[in-house]
Amino acid sequence: RGAKAVIRMLHIGKIYRLRFPGIAARVIESPPGQAPSGFPHLVESLFLKSRWYVNANGEPAYPDAPQMILRPAHRRTSVSATYRKCAERLR
Repeated sequence: RGAKAVIRMLHIGKIYRLRFPGIAARVIESPPGQAPSGFPHLVESLFLKSRWYVNANGEPAYPDAPQMILRPAHRRTSVSATYRKCAERLR
Protein backbone atom coordinates (compact mmCIF):
# COMPACT_ATOMS: atom_id res chain seq x y z
CA ARG A 1 0.00 0.00 0.00
CA GLY A 2 1.31 3.40 -0.91
CA ALA A 3 1.13 6.51 1.22
CA LYS A 4 -2.04 8.50 0.80
CA ALA A 5 -1.66 12.00 -0.58
CA VAL A 6 -2.96 14.70 1.72
CA ILE A 7 -5.05 17.22 -0.16
CA ARG A 8 -5.98 20.39 1.63
CA MET A 9 -8.29 23.03 0.33
CA LEU A 10 -8.56 26.59 1.51
CA HIS A 11 -12.08 27.95 1.41
CA ILE A 12 -12.86 31.47 0.23
CA GLY A 13 -14.28 33.53 3.08
CA LYS A 14 -13.00 31.26 5.85
CA ILE A 15 -10.80 32.77 8.57
CA TYR A 16 -7.54 31.03 9.47
CA ARG A 17 -4.99 31.64 12.25
CA LEU A 18 -1.51 32.81 11.35
CA ARG A 19 1.86 31.89 12.84
CA PHE A 20 2.02 35.43 14.09
CA PRO A 21 0.60 35.91 17.61
CA GLY A 22 -3.00 37.10 17.76
CA ILE A 23 -3.43 37.69 14.04
CA ALA A 24 -5.93 36.05 11.69
CA ALA A 25 -6.45 36.14 7.93
CA ARG A 26 -9.29 35.48 5.50
CA VAL A 27 -8.95 33.78 2.12
CA ILE A 28 -10.37 36.06 -0.57
CA GLU A 29 -10.93 35.54 -4.27
CA SER A 30 -7.82 36.35 -6.26
CA PRO A 31 -7.95 38.35 -9.50
CA PRO A 32 -7.90 36.03 -12.52
CA GLY A 33 -4.44 35.45 -13.99
CA GLN A 34 -2.52 37.35 -11.32
CA ALA A 35 -1.59 34.57 -8.87
CA PRO A 36 2.04 33.37 -8.92
CA SER A 37 2.60 29.83 -10.15
CA GLY A 38 1.85 27.31 -7.39
CA PHE A 39 0.21 29.88 -5.08
CA PRO A 40 -3.45 30.12 -6.13
CA HIS A 41 -4.97 31.54 -2.93
CA LEU A 42 -5.00 35.22 -1.96
CA VAL A 43 -5.05 35.90 1.78
CA GLU A 44 -5.94 39.17 3.51
CA SER A 45 -4.95 39.88 7.11
CA LEU A 46 -7.81 41.11 9.28
CA PHE A 47 -5.66 43.44 11.37
CA LEU A 48 -2.52 44.23 9.37
CA LYS A 49 -4.45 45.18 6.21
CA SER A 50 -2.01 43.37 3.96
CA ARG A 51 -2.46 40.71 1.26
CA TRP A 52 -0.27 37.85 0.04
CA TYR A 53 -0.55 34.60 -1.91
CA VAL A 54 -0.31 31.15 -0.33
CA ASN A 55 -0.35 27.57 -1.61
CA ALA A 56 -2.76 24.83 -0.50
CA ASN A 57 -0.62 24.13 2.60
CA GLY A 58 -0.80 27.74 3.79
CA GLU A 59 2.83 28.47 2.90
CA PRO A 60 3.34 32.03 1.64
CA ALA A 61 4.78 32.95 -1.75
CA TYR A 62 6.93 35.65 -0.15
CA PRO A 63 9.47 34.98 2.63
CA ASP A 64 8.36 37.91 4.80
CA ALA A 65 4.65 36.96 4.83
CA PRO A 66 3.29 34.95 7.79
CA GLN A 67 2.41 31.29 7.37
CA MET A 68 -1.12 30.05 8.01
CA ILE A 69 -1.98 27.41 10.62
CA LEU A 70 -4.16 24.69 9.13
CA ARG A 71 -5.79 21.82 10.96
CA PRO A 72 -4.41 18.40 10.08
CA ALA A 73 -6.35 16.62 7.35
CA HIS A 74 -8.71 13.98 8.71
CA ARG A 75 -8.18 10.43 7.56
CA ARG A 76 -11.22 8.63 6.32
CA THR A 77 -11.97 5.34 8.03
CA SER A 78 -14.01 2.73 6.22
CA VAL A 79 -17.21 1.42 7.78
CA SER A 80 -15.79 -2.10 8.04
CA ALA A 81 -12.69 -0.85 9.90
CA THR A 82 -14.90 1.05 12.35
CA TYR A 83 -17.08 -2.03 12.83
CA ARG A 84 -13.99 -4.19 13.56
CA LYS A 85 -12.76 -1.71 16.18
CA CYS A 86 -16.15 -1.71 17.93
CA ALA A 87 -16.39 -5.51 17.80
CA GLU A 88 -12.93 -5.85 19.37
CA ARG A 89 -13.95 -3.60 22.25
CA LEU A 90 -17.06 -5.68 22.95
CA ARG A 91 -15.13 -8.98 23.21
